[in-house]
Amino acid sequence: MPKQTRILGRAFVAVGALAALVTATAVPAAAAEPSAANVSSVEQDVDRLYQEVADLLQTPRPAKVLSNSKPLLASPIPEPGKKSSPAVAGSPDCTQGSLLTEVDKLAEHLTETELDAAGALSRLVELYASTVATDKSPQVFGTDGQYTPRATAAIDKLRGFWNIESWNIQLVAMKGTDAGSPEKMTQTFALGFDPARAAEAGELATKVTNEIPVLQGGRNPLLSLNAYSYDADNPGGKRITLGDGLLNVNNRSGFDDVSVEAVLGHEYGHQVDFANGNFPGDESGEMGPDAYAGYFLAHAKGEAWDARAQQEVTYLNASIGDCEHSHGTPEQRKAAGAWGEQQALKQFNPNQIVPSAKIIERFQQQYPKLMRTQNAAH
Repeated sequence: MPKQTRILGRAFVAVGALAALVTATAVPAAAAEPSAANVSSVEQDVDRLYQEVADLLQTPRPAKVLSNSKPLLASPIPEPGKKSSPAVAGSPDCTQGSLLTEVDKLAEHLTETELDAAGALSRLVELYASTVATDKSPQVFGTDGQYTPRATAAIDKLRGFWNIESWNIQLVAMKGTDAGSPEKMTQTFALGFDPARAAEAGELATKVTNEIPVLQGGRNPLLSLNAYSYDADNPGGKRITLGDGLLNVNNRSGFDDVSVEAVLGHEYGHQVDFANGNFPGDESGEMGPDAYAGYFLAHAKGEAWDARAQQEVTYLNASIGDCEHSHGTPEQRKAAGAWGEQQALKQFNPNQIVPSAKIIERFQQQYPKLMRTQNAAH
């Protein structure tokens, strides 16, 4: 089975942040060829960290983890070590979702050095959560642990709801503050470096995290603004990672009441696809999990949410829609989640849970109609 990684949203760091990891030599445009005397110690630290992260991402284990850890669109931010892909024409009459717009705003006021640091550290945080961390130690969801009870309850329900092997699907917190731990960053660099180099690079990552005020010691949401699902071929095994930054931005955007359960329902939906050997290469790869999450959230044996909560989830789905033929437009994602909800509400026996293979089959039959939703909305 080919390894697949799916994420809730698009690659989130502002344009240029990860691109610089490819060359690891980014300098301010207004200061081409600066002398060493004109470069601050902070800039030097960030440049060194970039080079270390760029090198790390070329080693086998990190490369395998991140090989598919971006949306299917040709992102404007190329993966480290890869050339930029040609731009993908956006859908006509489409405006990207509000959460994606909020993410852009978060990065607008950062300097180039700050963006570079966020880009490098976010990759390290992603690697730590996807490979090094384990749910055998207590997991804390939310910057202050405020989402831990909800996340724990939701994953327990999901494991019992879908008819797939679930005992070995870990749920791991993805925390920007992990970048402030020399031990954790050293363990992350050790995925590809010898012990001495890993220790030095780990100390550097923590130093950068703490010496740039806007990063807030790792609490800046840009360092953990995502959620991922990994299949069994991931070096860290099957798992879902849930980012503090994503929950933070969902809260700001007014989705706090439903964000934890909806996001986990979506990411677990990828596990449903993985378990059934379903690895679509189009928008159905994200809209399908939207639909499966909608089914779970509305179902009497799932979250059994009322009409108001269900509607809020469809708006959350829309907020992460894009216009670049990746995860689906806002209208398409909204429609996919609503379709899943209706599957639960309209079935004859409200307590029956449709087997995962059957819900996938039904969704695939409905998918062409859902893709026409964008045109119907205008």
